[in-house]
Amino acid sequence: MAGKYVTTTKDVGLLRQLYEAGQLSISPEFQRNAVWSRPAKAYLIDTILAGIPIPVLYFQRSVSAQTSRVEYAVVDGQQRLNAVFLFMENRFSLTESPEDAPWHRKRWKTLSSDERERILSYDFVVQELSGYDPRRIRDMFQRMNRYVVALNPQELRHASHEGAFKILVEAIGSWPFWVDQGIVTRQAKDRMRADELVAELLILLNEGPQDKKESVDLYYNSFRESFEAGPALQGELKAILDAIGTAIPNLRQYPLLKRPVNLYALVGALSELRAEDEPLPKPDLMRERLDAFNLGLNASEDARRPEHTRYIIAQSRQTDNVKPRRTRIDILKNVILGKV
Repeated sequence: MAGKYVTTTKDVGLLRQLYEAGQLSISPEFQRNAVWSRPAKAYLIDTILAGIPIPVLYFQRSVSAQTSRVEYAVVDGQQRLNAVFLFMENRFSLTESPEDAPWHRKRWKTLSSDERERILSYDFVVQELSGYDPRRIRDMFQRMNRYVVALNPQELRHASHEGAFKILVEAIGSWPFWVDQGIVTRQAKDRMRADELVAELLILLNEGPQDKKESVDLYYNSFRESFEAGPALQGELKAILDAIGTAIPNLRQYPLLKRPVNLYALVGALSELRAEDEPLPKPDLMRERLDAFNLGLNASEDARRPEHTRYIIAQSRQTDNVKPRRTRIDILKNVILGKV
C-alpha cells in the first residue's frame, strides 16, 4: 500500500486517553530523549492556555494485529506532548506566564476547573501518516529535524516586541554597510545579527557602554511607544560609520577590527572623542594608526606591547560586559589620538 497522510485534530484530553491506554507512543526509537528545560515546558503550557496555535504534530498511524486497535507513534512532537503530560502530573509550575495571567505560577492541581478544561479541550493539528515503512518514517523524522535551528535572542526580540526602538533598529540593520564591510555575513544578517549589533550601538551612543544582557531587552521593553532620541542617534551613528568607512574603505582587510565586538569599541571611541571635542586625525593618519595597532594585535606574544595584550584579553573574555568594553574603548581612543 502506498503511503498517505491525513490532517486531523486531536484535543489534549483525547491524546491523554490514548497515551494512558497504550495507543500513543511518544518515544519511538528514532526520537531523541526529552530535552526541554522546565521553563520551555512552562512556556508551552502558557501558550496553550492563551489559545495560541502550536506547530503541527506528526503521528504514524497503524492498526495492532493483536488488539485491532488503532495505535499512534509520534514522529514529530515528542517534546510538546511530554511537556503537556508532565504538567498534568503536577510536575512543574507555570513560571513563564505573565504575572498578570490568572494561571501565573500555578500547577495543574491549582488551576481552576475552567483553566483545566481549556487545556483538555485544546486542539493539536495532527498529520496522520499511514502505509509508510519504518525506513521511510525514520527518513521523514530526520528531514523534519535536520535543519531545525533554535531562535537566537534577537530573533526572539523580533518575534515578541513591537514599538519605536524595534522599528529604528531594524531600519538601520537593513543598511548595506554591515554586509559590505564584512561585519556580518549575509546568513548572519538574515538571522538578525546586524540588528542586535545596531541595538547595542544605539544604546552605546545614548548611554555609553552597558551590559548587553541587561540593556538590550530593557530598551525593547521601555521604548515601545516612542524613542525620541532615535533620529539624533541614527544621525550620529551614520556619521561615525562614514568616518570609519573613509579612513578604512575595506574593513574586511582588518580581521580583528571588523569583528562586532571591536567595531563596538571603535564606534564608542569615536563617539566619546567627538563628545570631548578632541581633534580627530585626518582619515589617512587614522588609518595608519589603526593599521599599526591591528598589526600589533597580530604580532607574536613576545613582540606585543602591553596595550595590545590588554586589548586581546578584553576582546576575548566576557566581551558583552561593561568592564572589557570600557577597556577596549579607552585603548582605541588612545590609538586614534596617537598615544599608543
